[in-house]
Amino acid sequence: MNPQDHLAKAKEIRQSLNRLLPDPGGENVAAITELAFGIAHHLIAAGAEARFGRHFDTHTGVARLLRQNKAIAVMEAFERLDPLRVGRWYGGKGNGKVVEECLKLLEQIERWSI
Repeated sequence: MNPQDHLAKAKEIRQSLNRLLPDPGGENVAAITELAFGIAHHLIAAGAEARFGRHFDTHTGVARLLRQNKAIAVMEAFERLDPLRVGRWYGGKGNGKVVEECLKLLEQIERWSI
């Protein structure tokens, strides 16, 4: 995908995410964390292509690319999203303030990517 397609896909997924918010009862946490991770990946792909001239269409290698290019804060935000997603998607981990944290991390990634 090219950067504009990644941004368009991030926007499309964001619209789906927004339909689940707010989620005061915590009924959609697994879906919200999964969508946030997908949005983050597309945003990072677009930003990496614009900044570094390359990106990955899968999440494998994304953290390494960010680290190699000194985008440490974005790498850390992306790496924090993954266990939040996995813990809700595959496990029964508590929800606590997971949605709030995912949205903050996503906002940080979005600011970097544009």
